Amino acid sequence: MGALGALGIGLQSAGLERTTVSSTGFITGLYVVFTPLFGLVLFRTRVGLAVWLAVALSCGGLALLSGVRVGSTTGDVLVLVSTTAQALQIVMVERFAARYEAVAFTLVACLGCLVVALAQGNLPLPRGWTVWGALLVTGVFASALAVLIQVWAQRRMSAARIALVFALETVFAGIFGYAIAGDRLGLRGWSGCVLILGGILLAEPAAAQFLRTASRRPSGRAGRRRGSRRLGGGP
Repeated sequence: MGALGALGIGLQSAGLERTTVSSTGFITGLYVVFTPLFGLVLFRTRVGLAVWLAVALSCGGLALLSGVRVGSTTGDVLVLVSTTAQALQIVMVERFAARYEAVAFTLVACLGCLVVALAQGNLPLPRGWTVWGALLVTGVFASALAVLIQVWAQRRMSAARIALVFALETVFAGIFGYAIAGDRLGLRGWSGCVLILGGILLAEPAAAQFLRTASRRPSGRAGRRRGSRRLGGGP
């Protein structure tokens, strides 16, 4: 959890330095598409035609975004890799959130980011109130509090609602990217965003189904104990 959280946040931040807010938001939303694919790879969950159509639409959208003059392909790729880490993190949270305390989950995720920063030796003392304010917003509210709310919500909300909420990130990113960051992607760029959003909406039911399956699936020793009880017929 900690490593996935650090990888997701670190690569997304590196990508944001090189590409637009809108592109980052729409590419990040692809974890809705990646979630059922990880279900196929990790848990052999069946994937329907809608997911493969979603993958095709998303690839088309990424191809259009890569040709936009603003931003950069390198930044888009970094964000895409961070999205895979975030998708895996969502899967792990759904699998284990019901078994552990939400605060402990959050602490582990934040400690993972700290360990990565210490290993890189990249902990310079920030200067200026603007930088400290940005750290407060991104470190406390957008990272620690966001993970805490995610873990808490995934223990209480239905999988369908969770997947839908995740999909809405792309919409808000497009709105704020245009209104605040001044993103002007042009017809080609926004067409790519529309294709990605279409892929996300197509994959959303499959993502919800996989999250339901993951939350109910017994893990490790618990699953083996239940299996041995059924075979042995004992208490």
